[in-house]
Amino acid sequence: MRTLGRTLLALVVLVAALVAIAYIDGLTLPVNHTATVSGVVAAPPAAVFALIANVSAAPTWRHAVKSVTVLPLDDGRDHWTENLGHGQTMTFLATRSEAPTRRDVLLDLPTPAYGGVWTYVLAPGPTPNTTTLTITETGFIHPPLYRFMMHHIFGITHNLDQYLADVRAAAPGLPQS
Repeated sequence: MRTLGRTLLALVVLVAALVAIAYIDGLTLPVNHTATVSGVVAAPPAAVFALIANVSAAPTWRHAVKSVTVLPLDDGRDHWTENLGHGQTMTFLATRSEAPTRRDVLLDLPTPAYGGVWTYVLAPGPTPNTTTLTITETGFIHPPLYRFMMHHIFGITHNLDQYLADVRAAAPGLPQS
């Protein structure tokens, strides 16, 4: 019984030490960041832009989005809340929309621990009826443990990579011009 108690104590100390190391490392990482991903989508820019801008349809093609609540326009700009499951929701505001070449979307939280803007830039792709989609996140992460996890576990482009993969997967069903 004594050995079990010492083993459990050692395990608790080890976990606490790992959390402390992660926290300290997170403190050394910058709060602000910029990350960019780019790829070719097998659909023309107008169709890709329409997909991105049709936020109410996101649950049909974005694997992480369970439902969307479209909010009243905010000064003529799209405003919506995404339900990501497990009680997590995020509210967004399209701060700039220039079809079919650019859309800027702000994570619109009242007291954010993290947030920023995603800028989608769409350009004709290398072949007819394709789009080069570039997504840049200009954001911040305040909690040091979140910064540690995003930089060292998930990767700073994790969410961007998933979004681009979802757009590419949805592209074959888009109308071609």
